[in-house]
Amino acid sequence: MQLVYAGFLGYCGAAAGFLLLGLLVVYWWNNALSGVMLFVASLLTCLWAGVSAYDLHSGFANGQVSQVLEIFRSAGWILLPLSLLNWIAPAQRSAWASIIIGICVCLAALTLFSGANAGDHSADARQLVVIGGHLGLALIGLALAENLLRNSSQAQSWTIRYLCFGVGGLFAYDFLLYSDALLFRRLDLSLFLARGITNLLVAPLFALYVARNRMAGPRVVVSRRFVFHSATLVGAGLYLMTMAAAGYYVRQFGGTWSTFLQAVFFFGALWLLILPIASASFRAYLRVLIEKSFFKYKYDYRAEWLRFIQTIAGTHEVQELRSRIIKAVGDIVESPDGVLWIHREAGTFSLAASWNASKWNLTDGQVAIEAASALAQFLEQTHWIVNLVEYAETPERYKGLTEIPEFLRSLPRAWLVIPLLLHDRLFGIMVLGHSRAERSLTWEDFDILKTVGRQAASYLAQRESDEALAEAREFEAFNKRFAFVAHDIKNLTSQLSLILTNAARHRGNAKFQDDMIETVRQSVEKLNRMLRQLSARPQRTEPTPPVELTKLLRDIVARRTQAQDLVSLDLRKESVTIAADEDRLRAVVDHLVQNALDAVGKNGRVEVRLSDAGAMAAVEIEDNGPGMDPEFVRDRLFRPFDSTKGSGYGIGVYESREFARSLGGKLEVISHPGRGTIMRMCLPTVDAG
Repeated sequence: MQLVYAGFLGYCGAAAGFLLLGLLVVYWWNNALSGVMLFVASLLTCLWAGVSAYDLHSGFANGQVSQVLEIFRSAGWILLPLSLLNWIAPAQRSAWASIIIGICVCLAALTLFSGANAGDHSADARQLVVIGGHLGLALIGLALAENLLRNSSQAQSWTIRYLCFGVGGLFAYDFLLYSDALLFRRLDLSLFLARGITNLLVAPLFALYVARNRMAGPRVVVSRRFVFHSATLVGAGLYLMTMAAAGYYVRQFGGTWSTFLQAVFFFGALWLLILPIASASFRAYLRVLIEKSFFKYKYDYRAEWLRFIQTIAGTHEVQELRSRIIKAVGDIVESPDGVLWIHREAGTFSLAASWNASKWNLTDGQVAIEAASALAQFLEQTHWIVNLVEYAETPERYKGLTEIPEFLRSLPRAWLVIPLLLHDRLFGIMVLGHSRAERSLTWEDFDILKTVGRQAASYLAQRESDEALAEAREFEAFNKRFAFVAHDIKNLTSQLSLILTNAARHRGNAKFQDDMIETVRQSVEKLNRMLRQLSARPQRTEPTPPVELTKLLRDIVARRTQAQDLVSLDLRKESVTIAADEDRLRAVVDHLVQNALDAVGKNGRVEVRLSDAGAMAAVEIEDNGPGMDPEFVRDRLFRPFDSTKGSGYGIGVYESREFARSLGGKLEVISHPGRGTIMRMCLPTVDAG
């Protein structure tokens, strides 16, 4: 009798152990298929052990119900390792699972049929078939556990081994039990009674397997409303059960105190039921506790984050980035419209963008939010999201928020005020309109809105920085263009000064007057062209017409020789055509000639040559001036705004080099101290046609 009682306790322990294992799987598991299989196997084992314990307690040892549950319990532990054999094709696994389930169904039917016809002469034969079926299931389970352990990688073995040991332990004992039963044509009572304890001893191995596969975060997938409303009832039920047990103990051993204690305990349970109904704070705390501790999160954060990024990066959409950010945040809580303010000017949040907010009747001048306002200070200090509807009803929940701007309170669509924080400083304020459907916000809504608010602030700050950088680059480009224009103006000033110098001596010369008028006309055209170059944005132009290089060089040298007879021309190649802006090319060559004249002084010589340079034409300006040392050429010659001339800008040679590069050519410098300098500009030629 004591042995049967020990067996009863063993099966009760096994039922409790596998029930806890099932709850552990629900709470921690992170793999859908194998998690479901493990939960089902644990639940079937719990039911089988519980029914077996009841049979032992009632005197119906090894009843039919427990035998059927045992068959399906074995099927559950077989299907679990089968679901983890990833090297077997899914179709094959499904086929094997179907076969195993079919065998178990047939075995269960045979078990029930054998029990219903126990007096039949063929019952013993059917019973042997049932025992053989159990033995076959044990062999299949052992084979699958061994195969799973052997074929797992080293990384997988760390988590799989305890599952394999647990399944192997269960079926190893089953093999021992049913091989003995097959040999002696009956179940050994001692082995059967010890089976509950052996199953209980295996349960920790499965718990270790679950612990190594756990993922932080709850996994209960049931209705929040159901759990919340039933939590109080469950708590009260547990309370009453505990108190009933205590009352029973007092009544048995404590004399007349039982009625008194039962009355106290009953009132306590009643108060436990009333408290959640009467206290909104308690209900809110209980709801948050349940949702944080027992539920899968409300949002699929991966999907929400991908949707957020996709909305912001949606270049196909018409909305500007700021409007897309409002939409991306609003989509999380199903808000169809919103408005955005950004801290741009000192002390003020300016209206920056809106999304579907045409009905809000907002204008930038009327709705600026002061940085020193109570709302802005509250958002920056607390990082809270303000629910304007809740604030209007219970403002005491927002301690420190003494006032909402008048224009914001007058907007019927305004719902949530979200702070956009950058490095814990308030960078922007977003106001969303009411959601499409009535919804109550939870801690999870506020958490995700705060998170995406910070991310949105970083995107907005990046956009503001990009716009500021683009503006600075426009100013930089303008200043660069102005520097080139100033340099060209200096050259024009030199030409006009030369005309004024010769005017006193040649004013009566008609040819000089014609040349002077032509020079002034060209100078005016150049000045107008330079003013057009200072436009904010370069315009698309037609393809550059070809320039006859030989003609241009003759013209430049001829104009130079009228003032100074120091320049000569050597054309070693006739009819060379290049594709370039003629005025720019003329200015560049003229500048290089002028630099050479400045270097040689009044007694030197400058020669302009045109020759071949492979597939290019080479324009060389050679002088016999003092030359330059290699360090100066390398370190200073092409540096903008570095000039050895007192009145120079230091960008002429730099502009010449950049112009040659823009045409696909190059500018080379060959200079020797005391022997002069050659500026060699190679330009690609084109077909004259």
